[in-house]
Amino acid sequence: MIKNVLSVLLFLIGFQVTVAQSVSGRIIDSETGAPLSFADVQINDSGNIMSNTEGAFTIPEKSADDATMLTVSFLGYYTQYLTVRDLKNSDGTVRLKPGAFELETVYISNASMNADSIMASVKSNLKNNYRFYGSNNKTTFFYRSSAAINPVKAEAKISQSTKYSKEEIKEANKELEAFISVAKANPPKEFADVLIDHYMAKKTLKGKQGFLTRDQVTKAVKLKDNSSPISLNDMLETGAKILFTHLDPEKYYRIKSGWFGTRDTVVSHNSFDTDEVKTEKRNLREVTSEISLFKSGNNLLYSSNLDFVKNNEIYDYTFAGVTEDGDNGRVFIIKFRPGKHRAKYNGTLYIAEKDYAVVRADYELAEGRKVSGINLRFILGIKQLENVSRGTLVFKEREEGGYYLKYASKESGEYVYINRALKFIEITNGGKEKIEFEIKVEMNILNRQEFCFVSKSAITEAEFDAVKEMDFEYETVNGYSPDIWKEYTTIEPLEEMKQFKSVE
Repeated sequence: MIKNVLSVLLFLIGFQVTVAQSVSGRIIDSETGAPLSFADVQINDSGNIMSNTEGAFTIPEKSADDATMLTVSFLGYYTQYLTVRDLKNSDGTVRLKPGAFELETVYISNASMNADSIMASVKSNLKNNYRFYGSNNKTTFFYRSSAAINPVKAEAKISQSTKYSKEEIKEANKELEAFISVAKANPPKEFADVLIDHYMAKKTLKGKQGFLTRDQVTKAVKLKDNSSPISLNDMLETGAKILFTHLDPEKYYRIKSGWFGTRDTVVSHNSFDTDEVKTEKRNLREVTSEISLFKSGNNLLYSSNLDFVKNNEIYDYTFAGVTEDGDNGRVFIIKFRPGKHRAKYNGTLYIAEKDYAVVRADYELAEGRKVSGINLRFILGIKQLENVSRGTLVFKEREEGGYYLKYASKESGEYVYINRALKFIEITNGGKEKIEFEIKVEMNILNRQEFCFVSKSAITEAEFDAVKEMDFEYETVNGYSPDIWKEYTTIEPLEEMKQFKSVE
């Protein structure tokens, strides 16, 4: 009897553990086995998640019941309906079957229906398809950002000083050298994840109606190597502190660099006090501003950088075929590449035939192109080049009409070169005190950002009024664990993030 009771208890415990765990899966092409990046996974007609670039996704713990229904869709593939139980029984793999695909020669019978005419229709419908639509609602977003510096060369030293002896200069340079060695051996890298609720309501202020917004962060996590004090900000702050502790705190200086100097650039020791000034809701303001800028930068109607939709005259477009999509019906596939020198990108657009809305865009800098840059390496010892820019945009149709940004990823990178001498000359006392620093820096900086729409629900004005904005603190961890976000709907991290661990 006791044995039977124990067996039942063990079974129940095991069952509870099973239903409590999050469930991971992977979406692939059933014919080639290739991962399907940014496929849509709808959970019980309520929440949404996207697969990452490796095709991976995770069902959060709260939705991981065996009976939970999943709807998996991807442009150009047949939609698949399955339960979480089905996902488990298939070893976590969803195999989507490619849908019908018609080439240009098959589908295009009307000569006027070509890539250029399609793009002209896209442009004329931009305002209608991507207009702002306001309502009283609560929207949940997930936002991930990462930044990494890869130093190629880094040198800094005091080359001249009227204030310090040779031995003192030597000791100061040892301190700088030690700092730079640590930075090069363990370059800064960080990952930050934020789940945020964004509230909006129509209000009347000073006799005018408009929409107010408020934000609440549900959870925020940073992955950081705690074995080193060096982060992206720490590296700059520590370097500045080392350099400028050698300035007299009671004096003011003007800066001269290379051939140029200015009496308008006045600095003191306190100019480089890097202690943070505590401001109200600092973290909340920073992250909401960053998300807002990211969303506006990926709005096809307003973005000046993503010019491959609006500036038709500088790109060459090619009709690549037609496919079917469950949400959008027939979808045109248009390839694009630079047609003129000022065009920047290669890529693919997926355009709904019914209203000429871009429902997905994949883009990447064309070979030899750059987003921006300046090259004064041989004149001033400065070069900056934004030479990495690639991303994916996915838009979904609203019930009320028009489209909203469902998912966006962007990878941007730049090359920085600085080879300058900075001379600090005392303003008072006839400019007798002089300190000169020689700085040589060459590095690559890579930033990644991801935005994912999770859910949306209507709210009342009273519910909006009850929302109180509060600042938050990041939970800092020194290694990735799937348990961090097991209760929430997020984007499955890439393998690089999963392998991130603090160096012991």
